[in-house]
Amino acid sequence: MSKKEVLGMTTITYKYQVTIPKKLREKHRLKEGDTIIFVEEDGKVFLKKSTDMS
Repeated sequence: MSKKEVLGMTTITYKYQVTIPKKLREKHRLKEGDTIIFVEEDGKVFLKKSTDMS
């Protein structure tokens, strides 16, 4: 069984932009210039660093 942890929350701006919460950025070592992708699976949307897509 997988462990679920809420790492933050954000709001979509009028330009449809979001800020990645600090706790999430730090935990997954996200930095400026990294590319992330949005993946949909079983009606859920996930963020992944593009380097994680093997």
